[in-house]
Amino acid sequence: MGAAVTEPPLPAGAGFRTHRRVGPGTGRRARLSLLLSGLIGAAGVIAPGVVVGLLGGGPAWWVTAAIAGVVFAVGVVLTFSAAARRASTAVLVGASEFGGLSVAVCTGLLVLLLVFGRLPLGAERALLDPALVAMLVVAVLAGPLGRRAARATRSALQGVRRSPDELLADFAERAGRGTPVDDLLRQLAETMRRDWRLARVQIWADRADGTLARTLVVPATAEEGPDPAPLDAGELATLQRTGVAGPGWLELWLPHLIEEDGPARRGQLRLAPAVHGGEVLALVVIERDADADPFGEADERALAEVVRRLAIVLRNRALDEALQATLADLRRTNADLQASRTRLVAASDATRRRIERDLHDGAQQHLVALAVGLRLVRDGVDGPDGGGAGAGTTELLDELDRGVRDSIQALRDLAHGIYPPLLRDAGLGDALRAAAKRSPLTVHVDAGDVGRLPEQAEAAVYFCCLEALQNAAKHAPGSTVTITLRTEADRMVVRVADDGPGFDPARVAGGGGLQNMADRLGAIGGTIDLTSTPGEGTVLTGRVPAPAPAAAG
Repeated sequence: MGAAVTEPPLPAGAGFRTHRRVGPGTGRRARLSLLLSGLIGAAGVIAPGVVVGLLGGGPAWWVTAAIAGVVFAVGVVLTFSAAARRASTAVLVGASEFGGLSVAVCTGLLVLLLVFGRLPLGAERALLDPALVAMLVVAVLAGPLGRRAARATRSALQGVRRSPDELLADFAERAGRGTPVDDLLRQLAETMRRDWRLARVQIWADRADGTLARTLVVPATAEEGPDPAPLDAGELATLQRTGVAGPGWLELWLPHLIEEDGPARRGQLRLAPAVHGGEVLALVVIERDADADPFGEADERALAEVVRRLAIVLRNRALDEALQATLADLRRTNADLQASRTRLVAASDATRRRIERDLHDGAQQHLVALAVGLRLVRDGVDGPDGGGAGAGTTELLDELDRGVRDSIQALRDLAHGIYPPLLRDAGLGDALRAAAKRSPLTVHVDAGDVGRLPEQAEAAVYFCCLEALQNAAKHAPGSTVTITLRTEADRMVVRVADDGPGFDPARVAGGGGLQNMADRLGAIGGTIDLTSTPGEGTVLTGRVPAPAPAAAG
């Protein structure tokens, strides 16, 4: 073999395709070949017919002549076909094989005559036609059966050797099953070594630092020396421009990869890089013993196809790993975001509860005490020992008493709006009915048989309904609002619908209220949808997980 299998660069101007002109002499030879093929075919039909006829059997002579005439006519007709003229050599070879079969049949008939020692008589003539058919069958099957027997013998002596196509099909099947890359490379190397009768197979794989290092040697021996140095960027650039190469190319460009005493030094080596997208992903090096069959063109084509498919598999695996890493990162980010939203909502609700408790236990209690004190002063002024205070003093005390009571009620409403104790004590239904009474709109609450939910879920639904009521009071004053709560499988559905003027969601941008509701429900894994049509009102639908209702507390 030559020093390198890669094709030399074309000389200047050689990149233009040239066309070989077919002269008249070539066409005349093709026609003669087709006529000769028809003649050989006709002779192949006539010869056995004549021999069988002389022995007293076979078809009538005119049948044999007619068949021979048809065969010769086919040869004549083929001379007018351009496709047949281009394939004239193959047609002539096929006709020659048919002629050889005819000679074999005639020989068999003559041998039969020698066995009889005379011309067949009587019932013996009936054996001629079956004998002719048997000889035709033997002549047709002798070649294929002989070749199959030879392959079987070689397989028994040398081990089973699959064709390159079979090896590639097996490789593609293993790659499609998701076999890990390391196992896939080892199986490929072992299969190549066994089926191609190789002395050794090396596979170099791409590393994270952009170099190519030898990762696999089959068979691995105890005497194996240290691994050669990885191939750097410059050497990879050289490989990138290389196809299937031999030891001469290796001596010239990468001599440090050749062992001092090995098959490569004696010419029994081929290498091929697996290149995809301008990047060298792997390098396959195969070796044979010096006294083994030399590498042929079929071996080189098979190696080129192996590295081509290997490059595709490695690129697909790299893309798949990158995709999986990206998806895992997105899942982690989503989980962190979900946890962050949950913590924010939980902290907000805890702050609301603390403010409500501080207002109830602090400012509200002081105002109540002040109201009681004013009432006592008012009663003392009007009593028998009051000294007969004037009417102005009495009216002032009454006004102060009303102011304190109004402040207490406003403070109580504020505390309920921040976080109503009724929600914690009685659940969603009662808390929403109390909120409906405070709303300036006509609000109907249908809680059905909805029981208690986890605290965060109840708080999220409650405040979303309050936000929806505030939006309805702002944008649909005077409308009637219906709040419906239903439990479906493992989730609760809340629906807030008003009969106001509605709007076109495509033309009106969503406000902060809708975003707040989406954030609240999203923090507990819920969703929210808004539908509205001009003149038909607005419907807000929220869905939250309801895994297990909590017991009433």
